[in-house]
Amino acid sequence: PQQSLLEALSLLSSDDWELKEKGLFSIKHLAESHSEVLLCRLREVCLALTNEVTNLRSKVSYCAIVTLGELFVTLQKDMDSEVDEVARVLLQMVWNSPEFVQKAASQTLGVMVEHVTPARAMTALMDSGVQ
Repeated sequence: PQQSLLEALSLLSSDDWELKEKGLFSIKHLAESHSEVLLCRLREVCLALTNEVTNLRSKVSYCAIVTLGELFVTLQKDMDSEVDEVARVLLQMVWNSPEFVQKAASQTLGVMVEHVTPARAMTALMDSGVQ
């Protein structure tokens, strides 16, 4: 699993969108089956994912958003430290993306609110401009 994570992060740094998609799928799979592996590199994983949320290829953006949702479901309060940046990027996508990406971003924000510490979620959303 550790090697799979390193490979996935390497794929995300590629310029090829299909390789990025493969890396996102690997991280989502790790979250589902070996979430403990992600904890030691959670900051790095979340930075890589949030970078892909704003990818101009909407399919990659969508996959990154769904993968973040999976991290919130499996890691729950361990994701508290990443909420500020993730909320900011997801809110951008809710306001300025194709409809299917907007819907995914909105759903992932809902999953975030359900699974992290409520005060962290509220603070992150308020700091990102939600009234």
